[in-house]
Amino acid sequence: MNARLLIQGNSILRSARRGAVGLLVLLGMSGLAHAQSNECIALGEKFQKRQATIDQIQSFNKKPPTADLACTSFTRLVSQTNELMKSIEDNGAWCHVPQEILPGLQSQLPQITEGRKNSCVAADQQRKAKSAPAASPFGGGDSVIGGAVKMPKGAL
Repeated sequence: MNARLLIQGNSILRSARRGAVGLLVLLGMSGLAHAQSNECIALGEKFQKRQATIDQIQSFNKKPPTADLACTSFTRLVSQTNELMKSIEDNGAWCHVPQEILPGLQSQLPQITEGRKNSCVAADQQRKAKSAPAASPFGGGDSVIGGAVKMPKGAL
């Protein structure tokens, strides 16, 4: 998955997140509906954690990650996105989250899921390649077929 797609898709989300976080702080300080402000603060923290994961994935442009790191990062991003969407559905209106945030997250989810799939497949292939026995330089002989290839004795 191209990290540039995440950058472009998140420009709206970043500006809305900043506004939502500021609003969450005001709600928490105002004392209005104190019980709900805890949910709004938790929602703001979910936005921040997701953004930190996106920043980490975007840094892959500078230094390519291992396949395991990419798989872990994209898996975390899918999980955070799903949790955030559920929290927005539950508390978004109360916490005054802009309405365009949820459709933006929903449109990004297939791209993020595709990135997770590709990176995890690469990680699995890398693990299998590392655990596979080394091939014989002479070809053909291995422990299953009959052991190592024996060189003939004498002059060639």
